[in-house]
Amino acid sequence: MIASLQSSTRSKLVATVAKVAVVNKQQQRAFTKSISPSALNNHHIYDYTTTTNNNNNKSLPLFDFFAQTKPQQSYKLGHGAAGFAKKRSNTETSVITSSSWSSESAQVGEDAYFRRSDAIGVADGIGGWQQTAGSNSALYSSQLMHYANLEMDRFEDTEDPMFFEYSQTNPVDILQRSYEQSLVEAKKSNVLGSTTACIAVLRHDELRVANIGDCGISIIRNNHYIFRSEEQQHAFNFPYQLGIRSRDQPHHAQSFNIKVKKGDIIIMGTDGLYDNLFDKTILSLVRDHVHAHTIPGNAQRPPRVRNLQPQILSDILANAAKEVSESKRNVDTPFQRRAMEEGLLMEGGKADDISVIVAVVRDCEDSPDRRL
Repeated sequence: MIASLQSSTRSKLVATVAKVAVVNKQQQRAFTKSISPSALNNHHIYDYTTTTNNNNNKSLPLFDFFAQTKPQQSYKLGHGAAGFAKKRSNTETSVITSSSWSSESAQVGEDAYFRRSDAIGVADGIGGWQQTAGSNSALYSSQLMHYANLEMDRFEDTEDPMFFEYSQTNPVDILQRSYEQSLVEAKKSNVLGSTTACIAVLRHDELRVANIGDCGISIIRNNHYIFRSEEQQHAFNFPYQLGIRSRDQPHHAQSFNIKVKKGDIIIMGTDGLYDNLFDKTILSLVRDHVHAHTIPGNAQRPPRVRNLQPQILSDILANAAKEVSESKRNVDTPFQRRAMEEGLLMEGGKADDISVIVAVVRDCEDSPDRRL
């Protein structure tokens, strides 16, 4: 009896296995047929870019982050600076007299500047304070640039709340905070003075500029100007300025956001540069320098600028402005033309402190398009 049951069970099991094998073989044939090129052409392929909501039967797009999001270009500034202090009489003061002052800015007469891989700035201390007791515009401009540089440091400090505001950096805010700290220092030391200022901050592929007064900034791309700031003047030779007894405030500064590209040349300077050299003269000097560092192209390769040195270019511009400023001849200058428009007779260049920063936009080390 038991043997009969075992035999029956074995027969059923064998039959079941045989059926499963047949079904699997049929499914395999069907699958092979379904993935053939002809079958794929006629077969409906599900579109995964949309999903259907059964409740309202509306199709919602599926956001592909990697397809839709392009990495943001990241640049840095290669920079150089040059300057000359004007010749002064024995009664004129153009140096910082505070022995305890240790500055994060460079000084040229009453001018001051700072430069770094993500920002540049210049300030021109107002010389009209010379006859006022207790004045020191050189110290005031130096302090303003000093604190502007320190404000930029905050975006690199992981323990500072400003670290998280890196992408939102606003040069007007930088100017405001450095102005407030400069006022505190001036009141502590009973120093009188005021200054014009220009600050430019590079964030990704955008140059953000705040300019108050008659400092200037220009950007040259492919041997042509793409940007040039304008002066802010209350009257002839009376620029907007920040400091003691001045009603002008940082929020009165002109503000610009300019998209930049690799190879753009940024020129920032005090009025000692822009009052003595016309824009066309500056552009001509830049073109000559770029041409000297350009490798000629051919049918397969366009011309390529190689090893452009911002320090050399800043030296060229500063020396050219100095030569004109010290000229006693009847040279044609931007300042002379404006003076004549006001009915004032002026001959020769404008004697003034000259500060020039030249920055070249370059690939950042973590740029998505960086060449290894």
